[in-house]
Parts: sequence; structure tokens; C-alpha cells
Amino acid sequence: MTSPNFQQPDEGFPFSVLDLAELSALVEAHWARLVQIVRRRLGPSLGLQLDAEEVVNAAFIDARRRWLAYRDHRKVSPFVWLYRLVNDRLVEEWRTATRLKRNIRQNVPWPDRPSIDLGLRLVATDTSPTQAAVRDEEAALMRQAIGLLREPDREVVRLRAYDDLSFREIGELLEIEENAATVRYVRALRRLKDIWHRLTGESRQ
Repeated sequence: MTSPNFQQPDEGFPFSVLDLAELSALVEAHWARLVQIVRRRLGPSLGLQLDAEEVVNAAFIDARRRWLAYRDHRKVSPFVWLYRLVNDRLVEEWRTATRLKRNIRQNVPWPDRPSIDLGLRLVATDTSPTQAAVRDEEAALMRQAIGLLREPDREVVRLRAYDDLSFREIGELLEIEENAATVRYVRALRRLKDIWHRLTGESRQ
């Protein structure tokens, strides 16, 4: 695994060696987790155009530019701060790679097949997720179900079930209490299951 490219601050990054060392240590501590999140977000198709490690390295440069402001006013944990920077950088890289003009706050779409597999795992009852995922009809229905979720519901499901953030981290990211993040996720998951049941005609378990 390639480690972050920790270079000395160049012009435009007026902070001390100690500051750089602290920032580098924070990035190093969360490096592997951030790279894995980006890889899952890219999926097989976008993964051919974008490299997860390069995205995180680019976000490190963004972190250097914003380090002093974060250091002096730490409103969120280091991981959540870095996650935001990585997500913004991923959106920018995705826009460039796909040549699409989209709002900077819009998330990179879930990779198609992984998102379908995830959705089927979340709603699965007595059906094997692996077997269900390969059935075109059910995959199409799950794609439709995910699309019918409200954006806030899609976001909290992605953060928890796909990016594997804790409820505390989700709360920080969304600027809500941890308990509120938990409730929001449970409700979003219930809505996904309700949509799935309506689309498939399955009875609720």
C-alpha cells in the first residue's frame, strides 16, 4: 500500500514543521480507512479512471491548505474532517473524469453492482443476498428502490452501511446528535424496506 506523500510545506502553506508532523500523523492514522472508502465508492468502472490512493493524496494537499483553520477551531473529529475533504476531492475528480457538470455537494453515485448488493443485504429476509444479487429482475428493482429513497435517507444509509461510519461520526458529519443519527438511519432503512416490499410485493417479516 502506498503511504501518503508527506512533503515539506511549499509556498502558500505557512505553518511549522510541528504542524505538518501533526497533520501527517492524522492522515497516516486514517489513511487505510479513507482509501478503502474511496475504493468502494469508485467501484469497478470508475476505478479504471480514478485511483483511490491518488484521491486521498490529493485530499492531503487540501488538508494542508486548511490545517490552520481546523487546528484552531476543531469542531469535528480528525477523521470526520478528513472524510469531508476526501469526499469533496472525490467529487471533483469524478466530475473531471466523467466530464459532467454537477453540484460540488452532490455525492459520487454508488457504484452500481456494489450498491445493489448492499441494498439486497439490507432488506434480505430468507433470500440469499449472493443469489438475489445475480438475478437481473431483483437487481433492477433494488436499483429502483434506492433511487426512490429521499436524498437524506440515501445519504445516511450510505454513510452507515456503505462507508461504515459510526453513528457518532455520522452525527458529527451531519451536525446532529449521535442518537439522532441512529434514529435517522433506522428510519431510512425502514423506508428502504417498505419501498422494496411495495416493488416486489413481498410480505413484511
